[in-house]
Amino acid sequence: MTITVKASIDDAVEKYVAEARYTMQERPGVIWGSIRTERLPEHSGPAVNIPKYGTVNTFALTEGIDMAQAQEITDTGLAITPAEYGAQVILTDLQLQTTKDDFFRVAGRILGDSFDRQREQTLCDDCDNFSVALGSAGTALNLGHVMAAHGSIKYNAPENGTAGRGGEPGPDPIYGFITPAQAHSLKKTMVGGIGAAGATQVVPALDRAGYSEQFEAGGVMIKTTVNFNKDSSDDVKAGFLSKEAWIGVELGGGPGAEKERDASLRAWEVNFVGRWARAEYNDAWGREGVFDSALPTS
Repeated sequence: MTITVKASIDDAVEKYVAEARYTMQERPGVIWGSIRTERLPEHSGPAVNIPKYGTVNTFALTEGIDMAQAQEITDTGLAITPAEYGAQVILTDLQLQTTKDDFFRVAGRILGDSFDRQREQTLCDDCDNFSVALGSAGTALNLGHVMAAHGSIKYNAPENGTAGRGGEPGPDPIYGFITPAQAHSLKKTMVGGIGAAGATQVVPALDRAGYSEQFEAGGVMIKTTVNFNKDSSDDVKAGFLSKEAWIGVELGGGPGAEKERDASLRAWEVNFVGRWARAEYNDAWGREGVFDSALPTS
């Protein structure tokens, strides 16, 4: 006996497709949204120029004697020139006419996520550029490391073994950008004594931090991101820095998508382009942090 089953008329059945999901992008703009940024208006030249005035010295005076130590006020400048970054997809007419979703909207979102991810990964890699590093390969991040980063950025002093006074303190806020696995290690050092039979005593600071991806520790605002590049030994070069250590520049109204028709191809190009740049303003206001980032097991 032949039975008509669902598979027999599969092509004749209208298929219900549930709402699609997007590949998740870890909290876009974690670093970019935390550093100082400037917008370069269109038609205002190729670069943003940021001047900084120097200091002058004060001297002891002698009554009745004119001051004779006149000094010059000078400035130094930093020029930051945006460059172009972009991504493209091509959507055919046939594809657009047969899919359920509005694929122009889908393409815009996916391209925007790609742009943000590339920018965040670039900034994560920049943490390796600070001259002074804390921690070492295989070291678990702890609260002492975070406090050391805060203290050294605020002291801005000569290197150990070199005489001299402290320099210009890194302006608040001070951020720590680390991986979720490193945040796990850090939070474990914020736990109090172990009580009876797994009754872990939690200190107030950790209780406030909970399992969030952003919390305060040792005077530093900690933020996690998955955009750091882990090496084969599970180490990650994270970063601790003042908001003013880096400066980002964005040209015009920011990144955006634009579509263009190609009639002979019977398709649409969707182009997403942004123009931005970043520069290190003060190397002493940041610290590279080399710490283990193995996936937690306990």
